[in-house]
Amino acid sequence: MSYKNILIISPEPWNGHFVSKHHYAINLAKSGAKVYFLDPPNNNLKDIVVQETEFKNLYCVQSPKVAKGLQYMPKFVRNFLEAKWLKRLEFIINDKIDTIWLFENSRFYNMKFAGDRLKIYHQVDFNQNFHIKEASKSADICFCISEYIRELIYPYNEKTFIIGHGVQLVDTDVLPDKYLLLVNKNKINVVYIGNLDMKYINEDIFINLIKKYPNAIFHLIGSYSESGKLYQKLKNFKNVVWWGRVESKYIIPILKLMDINLIIYKSDKYKKQITNTHKILEYLMSGKVIVSTYLEEYKNKRDLIEMVDHPKDFIIKFDEVINNLDYFNSKDKQNIRIKFAKENTYIKKLKLIDNLVKQYTNKELL
Repeated sequence: MSYKNILIISPEPWNGHFVSKHHYAINLAKSGAKVYFLDPPNNNLKDIVVQETEFKNLYCVQSPKVAKGLQYMPKFVRNFLEAKWLKRLEFIINDKIDTIWLFENSRFYNMKFAGDRLKIYHQVDFNQNFHIKEASKSADICFCISEYIRELIYPYNEKTFIIGHGVQLVDTDVLPDKYLLLVNKNKINVVYIGNLDMKYINEDIFINLIKKYPNAIFHLIGSYSESGKLYQKLKNFKNVVWWGRVESKYIIPILKLMDINLIIYKSDKYKKQITNTHKILEYLMSGKVIVSTYLEEYKNKRDLIEMVDHPKDFIIKFDEVINNLDYFNSKDKQNIRIKFAKENTYIKKLKLIDNLVKQYTNKELL
């Protein structure tokens, strides 16, 4: 059997909150590839360590930095040392890497170290702006999730494509009792998922919402620190439930128990950084209504999201939704949201990426 070996270079570790890099890795492995997911550097290690994950043909790779002070070395020295590192990985796995899929631009950003292997640069965060030029120019093909990011990459590589975010289908709706007990079916349940310490969150809107609707339960799902801004401002409200981090396979089943999904950002201040968000497709897959601050990539999809153009209008929109839930969560509206989400699964994104790779390079991803 012929298969491809793919190295994903990620700014987030494997054992963290699953986002696009993790889901692409999982679906690549399900599609028949062998996938090696490289964590951020671990300088407690002496050498590269490759470990099995819970998924077949998917391995977590941990490694110390390629070399101390690498960023200060001449380009040809960096390329030599990174190519040597890659050879070491291939020696350890006793196989050849076919594809480098780079999800960041702070390390391995000059992809010439990968030689004639397929080189993909994929940027999902606007503010990941360390070495965009070198990463883009040295890639065979580039992908991104918004027009704003495309504008950063395109001057250096015309083979740059917006593919948006994807959503991971789940195999079960069964939830552990510890989660079911957090949902009060006699109340209106409102949910926000994501990193709760993120600076883009509009804490003022959250406070006003929670004060105005004391009979609604606000579920905050995601990692947070007790010293974080949002926690400090909301910790004393009795109608707020702090879930902490939840395994990704449980997110959509949890969302199906909710009534309203929230996206609350400082959209006036961080418009380019939050033009799109990974959570929105998970929200849409639940079918339930989404009330959102402005997202540029969804400005022409108002049938999917109850979105306001200015943060000051958010409470007004939320009030309209919470008082007309039968309308906003009608079966027809839920079906429209779910249909859109199903058109954007990671499996379908992979097929799109594979087709673009074949069309615009002389290489193959799968």
